Amino acid sequence: MGGWKLETARMGIYVFFPVVMFYCFNRTELFERYVTERIKLLYPPESKMHKKEFDELRNRMEERVAAKQRKQEEESLRLMEAARASQSSS
Repeated sequence: MGGWKLETARMGIYVFFPVVMFYCFNRTELFERYVTERIKLLYPPESKMHKKEFDELRNRMEERVAAKQRKQEEESLRLMEAARASQSSS
């Protein structure tokens, strides 16, 4: 067929082609800028304003939950007092 020289050349291509492609496409200097820009876009640095807004929102939510719990407690106390009053009048 092709002889030992052709087979040696083919074997060399089979072995070195993936190595060369790996080297060409995995050099950090080629995609480092893209990766750093993408990271900055996905995970922006926290600013004081965002933290302040988040804290204000959390405080408002906690106040709402506390008000709702107080309202439920008052309602349950009112029902308990009504039940006691009906039992004592019987």
